[in-house]
Amino acid sequence: MPYNRVIAIGDSFTRGDELADCPEYKPDWSSKFKCEDTSESTWPALIAKSLNCNYECCAVGGRGNQWISWACNAYFTPDTLCIVNWTWFERFDYFDVSVDDWRTTHPRHDEKLDHYFYRNLDSDVWNLHRNLQQIHSTISLLKQNNVNFIMTCLDNSYLNDLKDFRPGKQSNTVWTNAVSNLQEQVVPHIVDFEGMNFLEWSKHNSFELGPNGHPLEKAHAEAAKYINTNVIEGMTNEHR
Repeated sequence: MPYNRVIAIGDSFTRGDELADCPEYKPDWSSKFKCEDTSESTWPALIAKSLNCNYECCAVGGRGNQWISWACNAYFTPDTLCIVNWTWFERFDYFDVSVDDWRTTHPRHDEKLDHYFYRNLDSDVWNLHRNLQQIHSTISLLKQNNVNFIMTCLDNSYLNDLKDFRPGKQSNTVWTNAVSNLQEQVVPHIVDFEGMNFLEWSKHNSFELGPNGHPLEKAHAEAAKYINTNVIEGMTNEHR
């Protein structure tokens, strides 16, 4: 296959948090990371090994999809297989000029900004729309530059019927049509694990999780086998 490297982009599940070879976070650690700050035992790293490619991982624990989309823009090259693992839609990334770095609001963060954001600005349909827009724009970017990619998603909300979401002022026909149209364009590009996301699939198969809920080595090894068999081999055949 015409790849010189595999690059994986995502959050802690892509970085390999709780895997034995994954370095602990440094006190001054930020999005200005180095590739050696990640695990070599994740399923994307194992995919790179099976393809005999150089591997890079641009993943930051706790980041959202705005940051993941930004990283795709920043780090892709035409000779790359880009593995993009989208995260939960509630997270909201922004660039904090006071520290010259990215920040992410999170429902479990206990800070004033987070409380204000989720109390006053958050809604399911808006979250869906902005996340789907980010995914769609990333798909368009990679396709326009002839970059092969594999995309997975930890949050099934991207794929769900809108009837499952809580009602709100934005849950009208115009908003739901906008979301549905984006879903139709995004969903065909999302790879699942036998109809589940990676975390669900790991639990379903009783693979061990770390204390903080991240799948461990067995899950990643089996996920790599699954992707190789069900995705990579098909991509290889397309290039023959």
